[in-house]
Amino acid sequence: MKRFLHVALLSLVAVTLAKAQNCNPDVTITQPGVYPEQPDTAYINQAYDFVFQVLAIKDTTTMFNGQLVNADIDSVNIDNVLGLPAGFSYTCEPANCSFTHKAVGCIKLSGNPTSAQSGVYSIKIATTAFASLGFFKLPVKDTADNYSLVIMGSSAVLEKNKEIINIYPNPAVSGKFLVATSSPASSIELTDLQGKNVDFNIVENNNAYSFDISALPKGVYLINLEIDYKRYTHKIIH
Repeated sequence: MKRFLHVALLSLVAVTLAKAQNCNPDVTITQPGVYPEQPDTAYINQAYDFVFQVLAIKDTTTMFNGQLVNADIDSVNIDNVLGLPAGFSYTCEPANCSFTHKAVGCIKLSGNPTSAQSGVYSIKIATTAFASLGFFKLPVKDTADNYSLVIMGSSAVLEKNKEIINIYPNPAVSGKFLVATSSPASSIELTDLQGKNVDFNIVENNNAYSFDISALPKGVYLINLEIDYKRYTHKIIH
């Protein structure tokens, strides 16, 4: 009997710990979608936890017998989160990663980034939506591939950099943001995640640089500045 109680207690503790690892849905969300638009930056040698909030759509348009038809969505399942760095994982709430339009769910990304993992990772969320059309249930597969996880140097270094560079708002509002620096920037570059230079409009005023990237496609960009012979790189979300 004691052995049975001991095993039962261990099982209860294990379930409780597993439950604690899941995320907490934000019940204030009422509009379907995935929030926020991009994951937070991860810092080398610091535990990383980030939560996407998810509210599934109620209906969609899909192909059936060669025609576009409207169908109700019973649920949307997260099949996989692709492109995560080695050692990173994801969990969901509900734990089966099945979301409906009736309740907000969430996806938590977790990991411990190392110095060898510094860089930008293209994250893809593979899903299957189950659409109801009369007596038929149609699985509709999709992949959202507009997410980028940036792993950068330690936050201690970045905290020091904050005294030198401030960027706001980030994400940019209507494609516009401001960069304020403690000293004049001798060079400024803006690149996409592949390192390709992109065009932008800029107005300088006393170490404050107003950027306009509204003409660029939505996404994540890297701004590179050289200040006092040192180079700084920051992520900007458009």
